[in-house]
Amino acid sequence: EALQIEAVTSGRKNAAIEMRWSELLSMDIPQELNEQLQKQKNACEHIILGKDRRISDFKTELKNKDEEYVRTLKQQSGDITSLITKMREQYHAMRRGYDQQLEEIETAFEEERKDLMKANKDEIEGLFEKRRQMEETEFLEERQKRERKFQVEIEELRTRDSDEYNQCKIKMEQSIQEFEQHHEKMIATYQLNQTKLEYNNEVLAERYKEHSVIQSHYKNRLSKLRGTHSHLIQRYTDLDKGYKEKNTQLTLEYKRLTRQFKDLQEKFQHFEQADERKWREVWEMNEQESHTLKSKIQDADRILHEQQLGLDWFLPSGEQLMQEVDTFSESGTATGKSTALDSGDGSDRASSGRYPPSKVKKVLDVVKEETQFLLEIKVREQMAQLPPEQQDVLQLDALLRYIGVESQEDVDLLVGVFFRGQEDDDETMFIDGDEVLDLLREFIEEKENLNIAAEAAPDKKKKQSRTQLGSESEADRRARVRKEYRRFWERHSHVIPDIHFRVWKALDAFLKQYYNLLQNRSKAIDDAVSMQKQNEELKQLLDQYLGSKVNEELHVPPTHVIRVTSG
Repeated sequence: EALQIEAVTSGRKNAAIEMRWSELLSMDIPQELNEQLQKQKNACEHIILGKDRRISDFKTELKNKDEEYVRTLKQQSGDITSLITKMREQYHAMRRGYDQQLEEIETAFEEERKDLMKANKDEIEGLFEKRRQMEETEFLEERQKRERKFQVEIEELRTRDSDEYNQCKIKMEQSIQEFEQHHEKMIATYQLNQTKLEYNNEVLAERYKEHSVIQSHYKNRLSKLRGTHSHLIQRYTDLDKGYKEKNTQLTLEYKRLTRQFKDLQEKFQHFEQADERKWREVWEMNEQESHTLKSKIQDADRILHEQQLGLDWFLPSGEQLMQEVDTFSESGTATGKSTALDSGDGSDRASSGRYPPSKVKKVLDVVKEETQFLLEIKVREQMAQLPPEQQDVLQLDALLRYIGVESQEDVDLLVGVFFRGQEDDDETMFIDGDEVLDLLREFIEEKENLNIAAEAAPDKKKKQSRTQLGSESEADRRARVRKEYRRFWERHSHVIPDIHFRVWKALDAFLKQYYNLLQNRSKAIDDAVSMQKQNEELKQLLDQYLGSKVNEELHVPPTHVIRVTSG
């Protein structure tokens, strides 16, 4: 607004100076021309002084903004450092808890597996015994049939084998002759090998003598090592004694820390009650402020109806406002659902999940934003070498693999945890960034419970899932309370009926038009006043020019020309 006023003022002053230049060109008296030039110079210096003042104000404001920006950057750096420290502490605590839970689950799984294998073994042995008793009679009959059949086959084989035996005898005699020749060759080879072995035996005897010397050396070394072993045993005894003393000290330290932890729990309960009381005071203060604003809005609505529109005003009933709030909530939910279906038509046909793609996308975006610290250095290096589209895909794949999402059922379970306690048509996510890690922990626990139940007994799995659906968990309770709070503030925010709100919009549009008309009229009046002032100045200059004494010295005065022209 100050810039606009400065621009209008400087524009008017420049216009006035420009108009005076034409008057100065028509002046013939040096003294008056000098005075007018001095006035023009002063006016120009005044305009330049105003511009310099505005430039110095801008420089001061720019310097203040730079200092404020530097302070904001320092504060953000400190906040980010503290946030990273807290996230690391939460990550280590979660990891220790998961390791302990995994050990307990493995122990329970091994016990159940032993019981199940024992029961299956007893059942299989019973079935085999029953089948053995049933098949004894049938086995005897089939055995007699097989014996008669085998006797016939044996007679046929005897006749066939006698012919084959004669042929084989001839072949074997030929082979014996060949083997005898080969035997003579091998005897010569064995004699040569015998001489070689005798030589090797002599070499081994010499080596045995050398090895006996080495063995005596190793015996001496063994005696030395035994002395070292006794020394190490003595050192172990001393260290064990020291460690036992240290264990005693650590036990006392543990008891002291346990007492401190109990005191800390009591302090936590005290501060929790204090925070609850402060929250209730803030709630009452906000509720009181909302009632004050509600009365102001109703007064404004009454004034607009009675003074601006000239209509009778009645206080809206609570039932009407409640009905409109319910209508707006249902219409907003239906609109969001139809929009999601229209935008993701192709994705819905291709996906086999129970949730729409819009819900899945919201959950994946929140998980990607809040769990980037889980990414390894190798994954970050691979992402740096890829385009932005492929970076998102690689990042989501790695994060889902870390939290254990491997199938479409896991995706449905993850989306169900994030939208727990809400209607199926409600696609609004009421999740803060601090709750994402807790929800992921709940997802992992539920997945592990489902896997254990599925491996142990399918019937137990159905009963357990029904029990979980029937009982309200802590996350369901928080979602329900959050939904009630949102419902409460929606009722407080809806103060006037929808028809009055539409009247406000129509009146606002009309008043804007009326305001624009008044601004145009004000601008026209200012232009008329400016032109009137210019006319007055021109008249004064003309009178001054006609009344000057220099005109008497001219042969044809301007007054005479004006009279002749007018005559």
